[in-house]
Amino acid sequence: MKLLTLFISLLIFSNIIEARTLTDDFGRVVTIPDKITKIYSVSPPITISVTAFDPSLVAALNFPFKEDQKPYVGVAASKPVAGGYFGQGQTPNFENIAAIKPDVILMWGKATGADNELKKLSLLGIPVLMVHNESINDLIVQFELLGKLTGNTKRASELMNYTKETLGLIQSLQTKVNARKDVRYYFAESPDGFASECDGSFHLEPFTYSGAKNALNCKMSSNYGMEKISMETILIADPDVIVAMEGSFASSVKTNPQWQNLRAVKTGHVLTVPTVPFNYISRPPSLMRLMGIRWLIHSFYPDLIKPIDQEEKRFIKLFFPQYKQ
Repeated sequence: MKLLTLFISLLIFSNIIEARTLTDDFGRVVTIPDKITKIYSVSPPITISVTAFDPSLVAALNFPFKEDQKPYVGVAASKPVAGGYFGQGQTPNFENIAAIKPDVILMWGKATGADNELKKLSLLGIPVLMVHNESINDLIVQFELLGKLTGNTKRASELMNYTKETLGLIQSLQTKVNARKDVRYYFAESPDGFASECDGSFHLEPFTYSGAKNALNCKMSSNYGMEKISMETILIADPDVIVAMEGSFASSVKTNPQWQNLRAVKTGHVLTVPTVPFNYISRPPSLMRLMGIRWLIHSFYPDLIKPIDQEEKRFIKLFFPQYKQ
């Protein structure tokens, strides 16, 4: 413990020698080192943003990357795991963070319990910047922040421009989408299909850009989502399309008698959300939502979007240039 205290004291002292200040998304003026080369985020979506910006910046992971993700994330795949605040009950390993010595820590400022998380992280003596991640639009300020931290404004501009282009494209399609017959979807999140999201959940944000409507009429019980939905409620909703997070559920629903009377199953409109390198829709709600919006519109209104595989190649080349296509 004495060694850990000594290390933290030395870290604080070294940061003071060459430092600058930066105002974070919540108006906090934070003193940070002049040169930033190692960034740790306690939230997986922001870790993915840092990875896309420059994998070498990632100081530590929230959890190990899966084998099928590693080809996309370059050197970030080999970084140590320090945990983070995500899901329910997950916390960082503070001793690991102190040993890893990140230059700054990024945290989702509106996450549940953010105030308590900030107090705990501040005890490490490492600058903590609070950032927004409630909306897909927040990606723009995330990339801008990474440009300010590292001085690599060219990379920041590349990613910001794609984000703006994507959101602008969706807006340009909105009139055509709105003119079509409403598509009513059911978002099946759990392996058994009985967990979903109610309107207002940020986990549904990519759907809100797709022009489709949530077939459920329900109220959120928490920001975590994954609301329990009964079979009776799903039968009454009778969606046009089922969008499944789990491929195993999407496969089983076609033969499961419980689901056979649904319009979506009868017409074969059961989709599985792509998950490589990360989930296109949510969990975590990352930059992949930019691709998820395009995938949803292509799935619901295929004539409005160019072949999706071409856009996926472009997306991967920009955000994960380490991947060999």
